[in-house]
Amino acid sequence: MKQRTLKELSFERILNGIIRRIKYFPHLIAWNFSIQAKTNCVNIKQFKDLHKGERCFLIANGPSLNKTNINLFKDEITFGLNRIYLNYSKMEFKPTYLVCINKLVLTQFVDDFNNEKMPKFFNWRCRKEFLNRTDTYFVEKNLFSSKFSEDISKSLTPAATVTYAALQIIYYMGFSEVIIVGMDHNFDSKEKPNKTEIRKEEVDSNHFAPNYFPKGSKWETPDLVASDYYYTIARKEFEKDGRFIFDATINGKCTIFPKRKLEMFF
Repeated sequence: MKQRTLKELSFERILNGIIRRIKYFPHLIAWNFSIQAKTNCVNIKQFKDLHKGERCFLIANGPSLNKTNINLFKDEITFGLNRIYLNYSKMEFKPTYLVCINKLVLTQFVDDFNNEKMPKFFNWRCRKEFLNRTDTYFVEKNLFSSKFSEDISKSLTPAATVTYAALQIIYYMGFSEVIIVGMDHNFDSKEKPNKTEIRKEEVDSNHFAPNYFPKGSKWETPDLVASDYYYTIARKEFEKDGRFIFDATINGKCTIFPKRKLEMFF
């Protein structure tokens, strides 16, 4: 697995990391002491081992989703990520759960997310956008640790991708088998990782929908090296507990999880 080089650890990258942690403290204080946080924590605990021993399908947002027969999952427990709702016209079901952690995604498409009725797991820092929602649960991102969280009612490691965040939620719920689809692990961005970029292209070729991040919207450039690092952690944590993550993405570039043909699971 590729490791970070000193060149990649630029002054700008280090400075941005420091700034993020400074901005983190007000939310951390609220997470530890507010009534809303305590209520939220109690509500999250209802999901502990709720699906112990079961399997689920994790639906990511890569272009390969357009080649995937995801309607095979209509009677399965599913986790949709970010703007999966843009694919509903091709789906015979809606995800059992929805996960979105990225602040840019949540704040730019608030109305869309508020229209979704299934249990949703969102970033604690965006809580003001989703007040008075009984179907929304907030997780607090831990910026001071890369440890895989086994208790999302306390904290969750955001890492480089919403997929890693979802795997921690799935682990907490007790699932013994996770099958991932649509995780292409391949982007056309030439920018440095973790940089906020305004989309200039008319068509978003990085996701299953051409308007996923429409022209003029903001997105955070991907960090595939960090993603691989955290995926490796997730795989070890699952397997240590006798659980497994499989990657059934069509032509996916990720090499961390065992590959399987989707049809094998049916």
